[in-house]
This record gives sequence, C-alpha cells and structure tokens, in this order.
Amino acid sequence: MDDILLVQQLKKGNQLAFTTLYKKYGAQAFALSFKYLCNKELAEDAVQNLFMKIWIKREELEESRPINRFLFTVLKNDLLNILRDSKSNIFVLDDCLEILNYLDGEDTDSQEFDQEQVEMIRSAVEQLSPQRKKIFSMKISGKYSNQEIANRLNLSINTIKFQYSQSLKQIKKLVRERAIMLLM
Repeated sequence: MDDILLVQQLKKGNQLAFTTLYKKYGAQAFALSFKYLCNKELAEDAVQNLFMKIWIKREELEESRPINRFLFTVLKNDLLNILRDSKSNIFVLDDCLEILNYLDGEDTDSQEFDQEQVEMIRSAVEQLSPQRKKIFSMKISGKYSNQEIANRLNLSINTIKFQYSQSLKQIKKLVRERAIMLLM
C-alpha cells in the first residue's frame, strides 16, 4: 500500500492502515529514538507516543505531505523535548554497555552499532579526566569491585564511588548535549 492510500485509509479510521503504517515505519522510529536516547524503554515509549499522536490526529493528516516526513518530524520534536527535560534520566548505562565494551575492544562479535551513537559515547568517555576514565573503564569492565579498584589505584572506596558517579553524570550530560545538537 503506497503512502497516499495509507493516509487516506488512516483518515477514515482504518485500523489495518494504522497497523501497516506501524509495520512500515515502527522499526525505523525505534532505531532513531534509541540512537539518541540510549535507553530501550524511553525509545519504545517515544515510538508508542508517536503512533498514538498519529492515530489521534489522523483526520488532520495531509495526503499531499509525505507521511514519513511528518512521522519523523513529530518524532524529532518529541526526542528534543525528552533530551531537553533535565529531569529525565535518558542515559542508562546497561543499555549502552554493549557499545562501551565494543569501544574497549572487548566485544569481538560483529555487531552493528549506529556509528553516530558509538561516536557520541566515545566522545563523552574521552572527555573524562584521566583518573575518572580509568575508574570508569575498570568499573564498567565488570572485572573489579569498588574495593579492588580502590586498592589498585591507592584511593579510598568512597573516592571510587564518587568519581564513578561523577563520570556517569558527565557522560549523561555530554551525550544529551550531543544528541540535541545532532537533532537540530
């Protein structure tokens, strides 16, 4: 079904057209959302909100306007709002651990990662101070406990915890800023 017919059917409230639209663009919308949010749940929510908005505003859709452009404009605006919301915790380390392992060369599988997302995270990690970067790398490797890192670096365990939490805050901030910049 072409997009013009899809929009015509959608405007009439045809649920099959809505399902077709979701199947056609849902995966792309999720990939874009995850690329900038680095969080599976938030990306899924963004896609769900996108398609909910489309359903609610279906009667206002213009047949002459490409539906994919409209979809991704709405999604882009939603992503910018999420990224600008300082209360949202958009960067969940667990969701991006695979990318971080890939950056460290530990993940030798031939997984495909979005290069912009990899670059956002790599850039954020590179901007950490040498000490924070070392603590962060040891911590995310999963090979060392806080106590073991403290012993190896001759620091207190509280220093390790504080530096690691500050590293996460800095990475979150930098990834958020870069994502906003890329979306604009």
